[in-house]
Amino acid sequence: MLPYFDLPFGRSELLNGGDYVVATYLAFGLTEQEVLQRAGNFATGQTIGTWLPLPGVTRTMVENYQARVLGCYPMPGGDSATSLLRMAFPFQNFGGSLAMLLVGLAGNDVSTAIRIRLIDVELVGNAVHAFPGPKQGMAGLRRLAGVKDRPLILNMLKPCLGYSPQAGAELFYESGRGGVDLIKDDEVLGNTSLSGVEGRVKAYLQAARRIADETGRSPTYIVNITDRPGRMRENAKIALASGAQAVMVSFVAAGLDSLLELTAEFGDRLVFLGHYAGVGMLNAPTQGIGGAVMLGLLPRIAGADAVMIMHPAERKGPAYLEYLQTVQAHRLPLGQMKPVCTAVGGGVTPINAAAICRDLGPDTILGVGGAIQGHPDGAVAGAKAMLRAVEAAVRDVPLEEAAAQCPELQKVMKIWH
Repeated sequence: MLPYFDLPFGRSELLNGGDYVVATYLAFGLTEQEVLQRAGNFATGQTIGTWLPLPGVTRTMVENYQARVLGCYPMPGGDSATSLLRMAFPFQNFGGSLAMLLVGLAGNDVSTAIRIRLIDVELVGNAVHAFPGPKQGMAGLRRLAGVKDRPLILNMLKPCLGYSPQAGAELFYESGRGGVDLIKDDEVLGNTSLSGVEGRVKAYLQAARRIADETGRSPTYIVNITDRPGRMRENAKIALASGAQAVMVSFVAAGLDSLLELTAEFGDRLVFLGHYAGVGMLNAPTQGIGGAVMLGLLPRIAGADAVMIMHPAERKGPAYLEYLQTVQAHRLPLGQMKPVCTAVGGGVTPINAAAICRDLGPDTILGVGGAIQGHPDGAVAGAKAMLRAVEAAVRDVPLEEAAAQCPELQKVMKIWH
């Protein structure tokens, strides 16, 4: 019988019929001579033991709970040695907790055994059925917006905070009159003494009714309920009782398990938008957790109906690739789980709307802040310009041609390039 520290390896066949989480990593700074041993140490240290042999470890522990290295592939080139590692973790190790899943995959032995970046996670066997995923998804968002055949336009109110619900309702009114579909709080505005969840929902929904009386349709308000776990549940109850139909949670900061519990309890009655705030602290080039995992798969299995991600500055390079991989994680088949609607924010304007629509298709949300509130003629004009640009993109009409029929769009084309 081999000692346990000689058994952290396996082949993909061991996954057949088992329930596993398979993690793929980039490992940095390891030579070809040491990478296999260090990978094995990591698999052991993240599960039943540490990098040194320990007394008390049994064959049963090894066979049922130890992670296994499925593949170890040194990659040539670069200033330091880089390897691709693939490891299988028994799903039972995590007890159904996303927090424990993150600890198990990347949170314990990383500082001492290996420098890694988690870039992919696969749910094998019954693990893929352990989480319900989104309850409403794009269908729920389209139902709220009343829009069937184009990307939805989301405005995040600017300024971000420092004003009363009544003052915010006026910002809501101006943006909504221009035709946006969804309006949300900025991620930095929570349940404050100046502007609480209940006050905002009531004031903003009153503005929405005013818009509906004038235009025949009104935007849906997405209220930020991010807070302490217990307070988030209370915020969700208050929002629902006050008439809200959609809420936002900054799940990186608030916790994936908190989001999971909220969507389980309220997901049939509220649409949930997950926000990426804080992910930059976790997503370094040579450490941390890749966007396709932290902003793609994990909020999907936590039940978010839509997840906001950052639009890359350029349509090339590693950031652009990770952006597309994150969208894939939102949409590729995953058991019976619904897809997540991708919401793209960060520098979205009428000028780049067509490129985003070409990349992501119609089942997308375009998150627009400054390009609406920052329009030279005000938020109504900014919303009209954005709506016309999206409609042109869907019909494959050149932006210049659309701008000729829309003064609001024509004006920003002379300013933004």
